[in-house]
Amino acid sequence: MSNVAPIDRRDVDTVARDWVIRLMESDDAGLTAACAAWRDADPAHDAAFWRAWTTWSGAGRTAIAADESWRAEAAALRSGWRPRARRWIWIAAPVGLAASVALALGIPNLTRPAAIEIATRVAETRVVALADGSRVTVGGRSGIEARVDATGRRVELARGQAFFEVAHDPARPFVVVAGDAEITVRGTRFDVRLVGDDVQVSVLEGKVEVRRRGLLSLLSAGAPDAVLTGGQKSELAPQAGAFAPAAPAATVPGEWRSGRLYYADAPLSEILADAARYSAARIEASSPAIGAMSLTMSYRAGDDEGLRHAIEAALPVRVEKRGTVWMVDGAAGE
Repeated sequence: MSNVAPIDRRDVDTVARDWVIRLMESDDAGLTAACAAWRDADPAHDAAFWRAWTTWSGAGRTAIAADESWRAEAAALRSGWRPRARRWIWIAAPVGLAASVALALGIPNLTRPAAIEIATRVAETRVVALADGSRVTVGGRSGIEARVDATGRRVELARGQAFFEVAHDPARPFVVVAGDAEITVRGTRFDVRLVGDDVQVSVLEGKVEVRRRGLLSLLSAGAPDAVLTGGQKSELAPQAGAFAPAAPAATVPGEWRSGRLYYADAPLSEILADAARYSAARIEASSPAIGAMSLTMSYRAGDDEGLRHAIEAALPVRVEKRGTVWMVDGAAGE
């Protein structure tokens, strides 16, 4: 019969660490069942247990797991309960003990699962389902690396564009890294676009925190540069120290998933960068000044002829074939 002290009123992380110690020092089936019930009672309990378990499972490799403050904290928590005498072996014991307890608790393995890597081809769009119930739509010629497990949820957008539909989980923030940008949410729908060093974030619904990553953000998240809500956008321009303040989104975030690309007062260079992700044809601006021209338009992704006509209709330019490249140049007389 297990002798489990009442612990529901205590600090969740402290209780989680106590559960780990108890399980390591006891083979009582009742204790294992009680721990499972505590974890199932609240998602925050399960998340705290995973944090404690991950730290302990690194014993022998990290000094934190062998910290005696864990044992002192647990002893203060218990009311009358004492572990059976057992020698703690921090170097050799974790491998065998952790494996057996993981089996009893239904934990699949002690190592973090491999990241999911997705790289789309030109004009290819893929929808990726993540383990937490979130979904990511990866645009043409884009790449992501996603890692979702009990300790956290993190996706890196290496290039291109992706639309995120994040499952709500207060205990595990969902973090997207794109270039120097970090986007943090707990459950929402938003779009992230990375072109060179420029990062654009627009929110369809929910709330999103955006910040520029730096040395301080590696140590602590700190205050966000901006907090975006549904219908808002922000941009981290190259060399900028922070995201721009939140502003109304000019187009519907994620609308590109329909296969049609929409732009409102967008620079031509941005439109051409997107075009390169949906067509093998090369269309370039002849100069930075031409690339900086802004226009409002839409066209079906991959429709090169439609794009060329739309550009010529909206701007005082001509689009001419020069070898294998379509060049956008100033109109005659300009």
